Amino acid sequence: MKATVLYKIASALLFVVAAGNTYGTLNFWHVAGSMNAVPFPIGHSGFSYAQVVLGSWVFCSLCVLFGAYLAWHLGSLTKTMPQAIGALGWVLFAYQLAGVYVSFIFLSGPVRILAAIITLCVGWASWLSTVHSRSERRRNHETSFQRPGDNPYRE
Repeated sequence: MKATVLYKIASALLFVVAAGNTYGTLNFWHVAGSMNAVPFPIGHSGFSYAQVVLGSWVFCSLCVLFGAYLAWHLGSLTKTMPQAIGALGWVLFAYQLAGVYVSFIFLSGPVRILAAIITLCVGWASWLSTVHSRSERRRNHETSFQRPGDNPYRE
């Protein structure tokens, strides 16, 4: 499989995760709306438990959407300029590994499997793009030492 396809698969799955998280947030908000609001002070204002949880879930959805955008962008970048990716693919992989760790501690089976599949796609794509970038650099380095009139394919 190509790195472009793997990054785009990971991006699509991350969009699914963000949609599922948003759906869960909306369901939680309907249930939490009927609970007694017990305010507790944070800074200069009081928040209820439901407001704090809602805020953190919305923030998590935004982080997942950013990861989806980044994976899609890396997939597009592997086609045009794979050497520009650098360590960013591996940073996204580390971010996904942290997500797998958190999902194995706090979440259920399907979410764990989805997080592992996304991490596998991002790691595999990062490895493929790193190998491709190194081979391109090596090929460019070898051709830079040839004299202008030399044909490397002639014996």
